[in-house]
Amino acid sequence: MTTAKGKKKVLIVSFYFPPTNSIAAVRVGKFAKYLPEFGWEPIVLTADTAKDLPQTLPVETDETNVFRMPYFALASSLYRSVRGNQENSAHSFSQKFSWKTPIYKAMVLTYPIYTLSILAPLITEPIGWYPHAVKKGRELLNKYDIDAIFSSYGPSTSHLVACRLHRISGIPWVAEFRDPWALNAYGRKIGFLQFLERRLEKRVMKGSSLLIGVAEGLSRQLEMLHGKRVATIHNGFDEQDYAESVPLTTKFTITYTGQIYPGKRDPTILFEALKVLKDEGKISPDNLEVRLFGQNTLASFSEAEKYRLGELVKTHDLVPYKESVRLQQESTVLLLLEWNSPEARDTYTGKLFEYLAAKRPILAIAYKSGAVDNLLTESGTGIVINNPTMMKDVLSHWLDEWQKSGRILSHWEPRADVIQRYTRRGQAGKLAQLLEGVSGQ
Repeated sequence: MTTAKGKKKVLIVSFYFPPTNSIAAVRVGKFAKYLPEFGWEPIVLTADTAKDLPQTLPVETDETNVFRMPYFALASSLYRSVRGNQENSAHSFSQKFSWKTPIYKAMVLTYPIYTLSILAPLITEPIGWYPHAVKKGRELLNKYDIDAIFSSYGPSTSHLVACRLHRISGIPWVAEFRDPWALNAYGRKIGFLQFLERRLEKRVMKGSSLLIGVAEGLSRQLEMLHGKRVATIHNGFDEQDYAESVPLTTKFTITYTGQIYPGKRDPTILFEALKVLKDEGKISPDNLEVRLFGQNTLASFSEAEKYRLGELVKTHDLVPYKESVRLQQESTVLLLLEWNSPEARDTYTGKLFEYLAAKRPILAIAYKSGAVDNLLTESGTGIVINNPTMMKDVLSHWLDEWQKSGRILSHWEPRADVIQRYTRRGQAGKLAQLLEGVSGQ
């Protein structure tokens, strides 16, 4: 691939980038894929593979413009040592755990502790990437005529690197937040430590020309904290990834692809409803299966066992992105997990937009009247449920519809005009416009 003349250049600073299989890498990778269509050539500064994640995403940009630097993070090394042979395997809840499983579960349970703002930089943040990335970044600034810098959080190291490069060069810098930094509701904060983290975030962001949030609520938070202009570019989907026609499974299949956060983003409400349906004789392994694919799915083992659902629920580790897309498309229903709390009112999980593209009914556990609920209602693609009784009633109705017609009819009237707003190509176009605005200042 040769670079077309006349394109402006943007230095993209992102720890995650394909082939690393994460929702963060998907977003940034799609920006890099489509920005050239809007007059911007991406030069990517990223990590030399995130070792705790599979390397299965397709790289859809010019590899000669991607620069991968080494890093070290204590949590990643510990995670790999205890996870071991659990990679790419499937589990039923009747299987015995290896000796590593209790350690892995302990890591999941202590997540709120080791992600405290005072500990995260030492344990979870890839701080070892910073000096390598800054050094390479300086080389790239000297080699290329860079018009703008774009960085994507998290981890915060990406913004720290971009901040340093901006100060060195004076090149306009656009900083995006896929999640909140200091204001992240998923991390427990002690008052004084949160104050320090807010101070750090404000200091780092001081030189940025523009901030980007992935949802309106997050953008409002960023604007209030930093007093800067903030634009919103939602997560989305690439239509090309969903172009293939995939047949449905023969049994009623509920599929989740993503990460599980015990107590905040987990399928317990679904399990409670399934237990009732099982006791009533409405479901069995012959006509229903629940599949959980992704990170921390082992955390659901004990919950499913408690409800005696071992034969119905299967867990799997992360699968390649293309396989995840196929699994979504072949499912009867797609399970979406979000925190049922006012703190998550304005949050969209990136998985929601992939589900829209898969064109399957969405069963969401999320905050009622929040962002997820509003989008599902507007697009006609599913329903938010946050109590077991309603979950049981909706599932029972869907099962009846499925058995009679092979289709789900209720809570499923998809609107193509709404769904089309969230294409990756369109979002890259919006980012290109924003980059044009700051580079012309």
